[in-house]
Amino acid sequence: MSRQSLQTIFDITPPQDNFWDGAYKIPWNEPGFSARMLEIHLSQETDLASRKLETIKKQAKWLKDNALRDEVSRILDLGCGPGLYADHFARDRHIYRGIDFSPASIAHARKQTGFPALCEFSEGDVTTTDFGEGYDLAMMIYGELNVFSPDQCRDILARAHAALNTGGTLALELHTVDAVKAAGTAPASWHKADSGLFSPRPYICLQENHWNGEHAVAVQYFHVLDAANGSAATMRSTTKAWSDDELEALLSAAGFRDMRFREDWPKAGEHFRLLTAIK
Repeated sequence: MSRQSLQTIFDITPPQDNFWDGAYKIPWNEPGFSARMLEIHLSQETDLASRKLETIKKQAKWLKDNALRDEVSRILDLGCGPGLYADHFARDRHIYRGIDFSPASIAHARKQTGFPALCEFSEGDVTTTDFGEGYDLAMMIYGELNVFSPDQCRDILARAHAALNTGGTLALELHTVDAVKAAGTAPASWHKADSGLFSPRPYICLQENHWNGEHAVAVQYFHVLDAANGSAATMRSTTKAWSDDELEALLSAAGFRDMRFREDWPKAGEHFRLLTAIK
């Protein structure tokens, strides 16, 4: 997040090809931002960060029924947030490891789990953190893969493949192409808040959205104006839309087989779809 004048905001030009240079992602791991984001993860009023608990329960059951064996299995959750799926697996004696680079989310997950002997939470970036090996399920949900560059996606999937046992399942929940395009083509908007996700102090947020059809990438800017002193800061969010053919090529290159879109996956709204594949 960079501080600048209003003129600098006015002069910002969205990237045309180097979408993944610089600060292309909202700073989810910044401590203050992480703590404010945790409140949204835990809210039962919205599905904007994590699903409501009833949906999480249904999704965890689906994964147990469709991706795990009856005996004890090991689960790797990439981008686990506050670990809201962990206890659903652990109460059936499955062993769970979640990785996320939000310090507030990981601290919450460690504190709240009812099964500390079965649940491990690692604070780290999934692009660099060692996944380990011996898992029966690797899951990455809520469109996490869409926010990484194509090169990072290839690396994450290759390392997830290496972390799985032979016959293990990869479960990827992805933003649909239409959802990413809708985000990138939405009209500019603004809102004000006494405090909120972008600042603990009163602020105005100006949001602009851009869509690059050639690369199927949405770029969103959030310009945050401090109401007290007029300072400005900008955050950028970059999201890649993956076509079915691109996903098949991506997973095949990583070594996966038997790729299937799962229409019976419990989800909130039509903005996501689940893809499974087998090592």
